[in-house]
Amino acid sequence: METGKRYVLLVDDEPNITNSIRRELADWAEERDLEIVTAQSGPIGLNILETKASSTVIVVSDLRMPEMKGSDFLLAVKAKYPHIVSILLTGYSETEEIIKAVTAGIFSFMLKPWETAYLLSEVQKAFDHGESLRKNAEYRKTVEEELRWAGEMQKALLKPNIPQSDKVEFRVSYRPVRGLYCGGDYYDVIFLGSDRYLLLVGDVAGHGVKAAFITGILKAVIFPEYVRGAIGKDFSPGAFLSWLNERMSFEFRGAAGMVLTFFAGVLDLRNSFFKYANAGHDHPFLLRGGAAIELPVSGTGIGFVKSVLYPEQSVSIASGDQLLLYTDGLVEIDCRAEKELVRLQPLLVAVERGDDYHRRLLGAALAEAEASDFTDDVTLLTASVV
Repeated sequence: METGKRYVLLVDDEPNITNSIRRELADWAEERDLEIVTAQSGPIGLNILETKASSTVIVVSDLRMPEMKGSDFLLAVKAKYPHIVSILLTGYSETEEIIKAVTAGIFSFMLKPWETAYLLSEVQKAFDHGESLRKNAEYRKTVEEELRWAGEMQKALLKPNIPQSDKVEFRVSYRPVRGLYCGGDYYDVIFLGSDRYLLLVGDVAGHGVKAAFITGILKAVIFPEYVRGAIGKDFSPGAFLSWLNERMSFEFRGAAGMVLTFFAGVLDLRNSFFKYANAGHDHPFLLRGGAAIELPVSGTGIGFVKSVLYPEQSVSIASGDQLLLYTDGLVEIDCRAEKELVRLQPLLVAVERGDDYHRRLLGAALAEAEASDFTDDVTLLTASVV
């Protein structure tokens, strides 16, 4: 692949036409450090682009050529090299072929014979358009690399040290919105001692780096400032959420638009119960036998009011039970107003537990919504009692 040079490709089966255009564009091309190359047919033009496509900024093609029509040539260029800006040159009024060229995404077309000033004007506009596309592509690439890095950092930061036990199996699945790599879902599983485990799931409104930044703050304060001191002691999910609400209200004082839901529950295997509190988060489910039992207690989301008392509730836990915590991306797959939420309870009854459960449940939710992908961050956290 050639580097350093950039090209304008002229394609016409009549050499006098390409020579004429080359002469008229010579000074313009030299000022912009562009080299003009020519081809006598569409196939030859495609052969040239095999080695020069990455450095070619403009293609000017005749419409009527014997081996390959210009419209077909430009369609092939568009399909394989979408960054190249194309101009169609024709002396004929062939509506069908011009429409085909428009489908190929031509920037403009000129009629033969042309005026030099008009030729230069159209080529300059095509060049400016191509430069904008190139700069936008570079910017998108930079942003994507930054988002990818942020996503890797968030995964490393949030990845819980899943406790190992022969009495319960924990599994976590996390999917940020495709293309953003990071998001606003928070999750953790923390061993509290004496066969007790703290299950945490939160959801920051929004996507991308802004939401991921807030999850990083949550990770930085929850364990060091609160949970560490509560290990080995009685743990109140409601008191924890009250503290978290006050802590985050202070952290984001004066900052608008911070919306956070959060769920906290203590799985106590020694005493066979699950005690939980909820700050505006989607209700978890207890899967028992063939039933999916919703755990409905709830309270105000985090940060709405400075001081909140969160109610607690407990449910008995037995061998074979499975707790399912999740974020709303699982059920809010399409954001259109008329689109209904995925009905999760019947879905949980229909999807058999066992191997690969998370993947199968995610797939079933997409199938139910008739969607190809999720439109919000999705987290699943399950605790299966042996």
